[in-house]
Amino acid sequence: MGNILQNIYNHIKGTYRKSTCLASSKKTEPYFITTPIFYVNADPHIGHIYTAVLADASARFHRLLGCNPVTFSTGTDEHGLKIQQASLHAKQEPSLFCDHISSLFKEALNKCEIGYTDYIRTTEKRHKENVHSFWQILSEKGYIEKGKYEGWYCTADEAFVSEDLTTVLKLPDGREQRVSTESNRPVEWFSEDNYLFKLSKCREQLLQWIKSGPVVQPIRHYNLLKSWLEDDLYDLSISRPSARLSWGIPVPHDSSQTIYVWLDALLNYLTVAKHAQSSTGLNIWPASVHVIGKDILKFHGIYWPAFLLAAGLEPPKSLLVHGHWLVDDQKMSKTTGNVVSPQTCIDLVTATGLRYFLLHEGIPASDGNFSLKRLVRIANSNLADGIGNLVNRCCGKSLNPSQTRLAVNSSSFEACGPMGSELLELLQRTPDVVHDEYHQWQYYKGIDQIMALVRGANGLFQAMEPWKLKKEGQIEKLNATMAATMETARVVGTLLQPIIPSFSDRLLDKLGVPQEGRSWDFASVRWSNIELPLGDQRTVLFPRIKSE
Repeated sequence: MGNILQNIYNHIKGTYRKSTCLASSKKTEPYFITTPIFYVNADPHIGHIYTAVLADASARFHRLLGCNPVTFSTGTDEHGLKIQQASLHAKQEPSLFCDHISSLFKEALNKCEIGYTDYIRTTEKRHKENVHSFWQILSEKGYIEKGKYEGWYCTADEAFVSEDLTTVLKLPDGREQRVSTESNRPVEWFSEDNYLFKLSKCREQLLQWIKSGPVVQPIRHYNLLKSWLEDDLYDLSISRPSARLSWGIPVPHDSSQTIYVWLDALLNYLTVAKHAQSSTGLNIWPASVHVIGKDILKFHGIYWPAFLLAAGLEPPKSLLVHGHWLVDDQKMSKTTGNVVSPQTCIDLVTATGLRYFLLHEGIPASDGNFSLKRLVRIANSNLADGIGNLVNRCCGKSLNPSQTRLAVNSSSFEACGPMGSELLELLQRTPDVVHDEYHQWQYYKGIDQIMALVRGANGLFQAMEPWKLKKEGQIEKLNATMAATMETARVVGTLLQPIIPSFSDRLLDKLGVPQEGRSWDFASVRWSNIELPLGDQRTVLFPRIKSE
């Protein structure tokens, strides 16, 4: 039996190797990026969307680079005590409850233009089969044993918490409540028989993995994970009595126990990899990068690679760990009633505006601060006034009656004087800078570089006053001004594709840029000695939002 089950995994097993960069763009290697699967105990909020947009921007960037193929998975985590309790509260069967909430997540991701290639649900047959196979491998390799587990358990975090990571708080009514110091959520004492994973046996391999290269970014999270691994690791409870937790995947050959939700959930990445292998014949394991929030670093940085190493599989190449979102400087929570729905933002500024804001304002190394007023202000300033103004100016019929993208070369910029030369220098430098910022997950810095181009082109247009040049018959200078701003707009549209894809499509469509001319190879300045027809000018890039 063991040999048969091990063979199931041979197609995703490889030689352990060091990861030299967070996101390889080598064309010979597949790029497999994931979000965590989102827990369906509540509706989606902007924190979920931020994770997905980060991963989506990276997937789109690698597609533009020609990294072939790109696999991007997301989905929903649908087992566990919290789901069991939430469905009971909603007076629904757990399966129907999960169907409904999962559909809300899928709808929100689709509306935000998240271009995933696999949407995985842990209630799917393919996933349950994978979990059972993996459990058998761990068992046969001697990493699972049955025993008694005692400790403080946090239902909200679905995890046991050691005594030194708990504290006692006094509630407003005078009662005392022990809570987890990491999440500030209540814990209860449990003593029960379940299955244990021998996590302590994996410590040296985990240290080797984390020291093999920059496998965790940003550095603060790498240092935190390293400090955890320098302490002793204790064996991990990986099942719960089915009498207490019935909504989950049963332990093979022991229906009295249900598999721990985090072991179940983390295995979604392998389920996706196995599915890709069976459908395309391509081995995409190990994952190139897991994009996760900082609250689940321990699960992805200790438990997950330990499970994989114990099974004889490679750990992920890297983790990108991001902060959380505050709302008007306050923690987002259902208790305070300030949870921001993505639909609220889409209704106000469209998916383009929401994506742009999250990537413009979000810094992975720190928490972001969400404000509806700032959302509107940034969308209007950068998308409607900045880029929209630039494209409308150079494509308008009054100054471009032939409706063509004019021939362009270095003399087009030089004819515009010092400002033209400065813009050309910036235009030639920006694509490489943006490329590097995107690779390092610094999307906000890449966007700032792009917007510097937009400001430069708008400033040049204003200074050259092409309406005057047309009136005075200075056609050569007029054409030079139009050509320089159009080429800048084309580069801007190309560079923004990972950030705001549908907006970029509309921009490049208006400029008449063919689909085959939109890869990253076309992100730098390209001279042309012919005029090319513009696209449909009736499309509005981004309608200005009147409500502040």
